[in-house]
Amino acid sequence: MLKISGWIWYLALLGLISTAWTIKYEAMDETDPDLDDRFEKANEKSLLWGPYRPNLYLGIRSRLPESLIAGLVWFRADDYSSVGDARHQCDSRDDMETFGWMDYDPRAGGSESIEDTKMGLSLKADFVKTGGGENWGLRVQGTAKDKNAITSLVFYAGTEGKDNALIIRSEKDTPELVHGHEVSFFGYSESLGGPFLLNVTEGRKSRHPKHGVLKDKALDPSKTHHVSLIVPDDNLWKAKDIFFVLLKENMNSIHDVEELKTIPPQEILQLKNPGLNDGNLHLVQKTFKGNFEIVVTFNMMETDDQITVDNFSSRKDSALKRLREKFNRKFQLERPFNKGKYITFAKEILSQLMGGIGYFYGDQLVDRLTNLDEVNTQLDGKPEGPHNLFSCVPSRTFFPRGFYWDEGFQLMPILQYDSDLALDIIKSWFSLIDGSGWIAREQILGEEARSGVPDEFVVQNPNIANPPTMMMIFSQLLHLANHREQFVPTDDFADKFTLNWDGGDGDDTLGDVHLTNPDVLNSYAADIYPKLQLHYEWFRSTQRGDTLGRRCKNLEEIYRWKGRDEDHCLPSGLDDYPRCSADTAELDVDLLSWMGVMTRSMAAIAKLLDETEDAELYSQRLGDIKANLEDLHWSSENQTYCDVTVNDDEEDIFECHLGYVSLMPFVHRLISPDSPHLIHILNDIRNPEKLWTDYGIRSLSKQDEYFHEGEDYWRGHIWVNMNYLILDALYYYGKRPNSTPEVKSLTNEIYTKLRENVVENVYREYRRTGYAWEQYNEETGEGQRTKNFLGWTSLVVLMMKMPESLV
Repeated sequence: MLKISGWIWYLALLGLISTAWTIKYEAMDETDPDLDDRFEKANEKSLLWGPYRPNLYLGIRSRLPESLIAGLVWFRADDYSSVGDARHQCDSRDDMETFGWMDYDPRAGGSESIEDTKMGLSLKADFVKTGGGENWGLRVQGTAKDKNAITSLVFYAGTEGKDNALIIRSEKDTPELVHGHEVSFFGYSESLGGPFLLNVTEGRKSRHPKHGVLKDKALDPSKTHHVSLIVPDDNLWKAKDIFFVLLKENMNSIHDVEELKTIPPQEILQLKNPGLNDGNLHLVQKTFKGNFEIVVTFNMMETDDQITVDNFSSRKDSALKRLREKFNRKFQLERPFNKGKYITFAKEILSQLMGGIGYFYGDQLVDRLTNLDEVNTQLDGKPEGPHNLFSCVPSRTFFPRGFYWDEGFQLMPILQYDSDLALDIIKSWFSLIDGSGWIAREQILGEEARSGVPDEFVVQNPNIANPPTMMMIFSQLLHLANHREQFVPTDDFADKFTLNWDGGDGDDTLGDVHLTNPDVLNSYAADIYPKLQLHYEWFRSTQRGDTLGRRCKNLEEIYRWKGRDEDHCLPSGLDDYPRCSADTAELDVDLLSWMGVMTRSMAAIAKLLDETEDAELYSQRLGDIKANLEDLHWSSENQTYCDVTVNDDEEDIFECHLGYVSLMPFVHRLISPDSPHLIHILNDIRNPEKLWTDYGIRSLSKQDEYFHEGEDYWRGHIWVNMNYLILDALYYYGKRPNSTPEVKSLTNEIYTKLRENVVENVYREYRRTGYAWEQYNEETGEGQRTKNFLGWTSLVVLMMKMPESLV
């Protein structure tokens, strides 16, 4: 790689940039008369930057494959043992008291709180963006419990791609020591649209450790250190590891262990340039005594609305005020959760969910050859891609990647807050569809994502499905659209695509454009409809069950999960829930129910697009699915819906395990409101010896032989996503005019108590532990398994918005 010294490179780039930026700027300045295109451009800009590296406590990047990524590392520098616990990647072993975005909107920014007990440190990070979305600022304030504690921060920034560059502008006293405490960078990114400035500075009240006679002046902890080096694009995410390699060089330079004991750690744990030339990764280290503050600003040079240290606070205050007002407007909580403490709780849960939205880019490992008809098949993946995905993550600590079956649940609260954002995420997911209609159930894109996943889960297979939860979003969206006042666009409609979170006078149009403008919604539906059709037919062809002379309304509408093993049915999402033997011709009632959800949504979208023949076909198939649920899966003996398998004579027999699987026809509202089966289902739900607890509905009946046996993942404990679906179904059946009086009475009783039980328990555990949890203990209500699991646990916010009772 050709090296050009600092200012020569800077001047050379200016000559290159002046032409490139003019072309880019003029192209962007052209007004496209098409409404959809104008909305798309404004939407992209408003979502361009964010903390889109959710696996990190603080990681900033754009929604572009090759641009700039940034992050923060911190550690106690007054103790050699603490440096091994340096913070960077969200890790449950860090034992944070709590962390997460307490206020956050992806279009505006927000505030993250981190209580780092081991480090004796409270961190507050504020992230803001300009109204146009091109510029951003990050402020990190640290409060040390010990006023003499010495904390070191390493901010890093790297550029990806051969058409991007980043060079330091600040003067340096030595190859590693910056003159003063402000570090300024000049950069250029073709994908971002031109030149930019990146500045790193510190608060006026920040203090640095004093020192005596230094062994090496290059290791002065009172100075700001900077080192740059050339790193392959796919290794930029290893910035923390690279920093430690450089620190190790300092340690190795001291051969006498006794001498090392006499040197304060902060005078060794500093960046030193071992003779490296400027490259695409820059590390900036600042070491503080007691409390501290740093501010990072990123500004495109050709923009007028720039973020500075001086205007940062006012922008942050304005953004927080506006997003809190928006939350209160969108989430008018119902009794008894319309009080201050619950409103704050709901806002924090939603903010943390959206603070887990990430942008991922890279290849994935896919096995397209292995036959899944054999139990315990080993997959051998080959790289495919690269692909990119904009997605929520279930947990920033344990599941920091996209999960197909989680995403539909995660998008439900977001749909209520910012429907345009929810649809943008869905569009990103369906951009991953392959020629057959398959979307991988786990999106493990690139080496950074693979580094945190056990080997047995990395490889994906195009015959393995997952519950199509995102199809539920379309039904909810159309319901919301039908109940919103339509917006009539004016000539200056494009100008209103601005949030002006920094205190301007613009309209908060972005976020509801699809709901308020039928043309934009229809255009979105028309664009995604062919992909949905392909995906739908992929489900029907790859997951179809064996007929074996079975009798039902339509033998084309019978299904089984492909790719399960003897102990787990990972494709179903309910991993260890009891099933029949894996090598039999089973039919799975939960998959048939999910196909009902999918078919119902396809019919609604076809109707929206005036695809009359398609709508009629999907409606017919939905009727067949409902009939097959009764013909094949209802067990009169057990009075519940069950999976079906075969005996030694190849005759159908029921495999019944009362719990979430058997409730699927109910939670997806595929049972007629006047069905006599409903009262049996309701009685099972309300029975404390079966499914009912004081904290929510059990995943498996207390009377089942597999209750709390084995791995005990989906074998008894409480999951919020299924409890939300149960509540939603109770609301539906309790409001139907043709439900019997007995059903209406019991649904109201269950609904009222269940809503209160689940919300109160999740709230109580959040206040007790500082976290939302993956699941909740059915005996004690305590959160367990993965903590900092916002994912579908965030559905508790929608429960709080539901009415207190059905009467």
